[in-house]
Amino acid sequence: MRVALCLTLVLCCWKFGDVKNWRNYYPTILYLIVNNLLYSYFVGEKNVLWKLEPDFLLNTSFSFLVQNFINFPCIVILFLTYLPKSPKKVITYLLISGAILAGIETIMFIAGKVSYHNGWNYGWSVAFNFLWAIMLRFHYLKPIPAWVVSFLFTAFFIIYFHVSLPKH
Repeated sequence: MRVALCLTLVLCCWKFGDVKNWRNYYPTILYLIVNNLLYSYFVGEKNVLWKLEPDFLLNTSFSFLVQNFINFPCIVILFLTYLPKSPKKVITYLLISGAILAGIETIMFIAGKVSYHNGWNYGWSVAFNFLWAIMLRFHYLKPIPAWVVSFLFTAFFIIYFHVSLPKH
């Protein structure tokens, strides 16, 4: 399932994404990857809110790497390639983008390829997908304020879900 998603994203990115201008999107790609790597570091094994479950060809660790270094860059390039400038169109675009991400989440959840823990659930993930789309746009346009807002959201999630920080 995850292999099919990865291949689909790569093909769509290559065919429909602005791959030749990937450098324009690189800071936002790194923003997404760093945030996910920090999530993994802070939650560790016992505090996980969501977890990628093993797939047909990919174990959990390899799935995490594929997600970060193949899927996320493709998603960012596809998302930013078509980002509209008109405020009215931006809202529609963000809603559609969040719905697409939520659709991917739904398929993975139904297939048992993602699980939720420690109070996190499918509803939180769907909402998070919409937040994710908003934050990608925000970072692309205003990177420093986006990092500040991301820090505040992270603090909220840590407190709300009682995530204990690593002691090492």
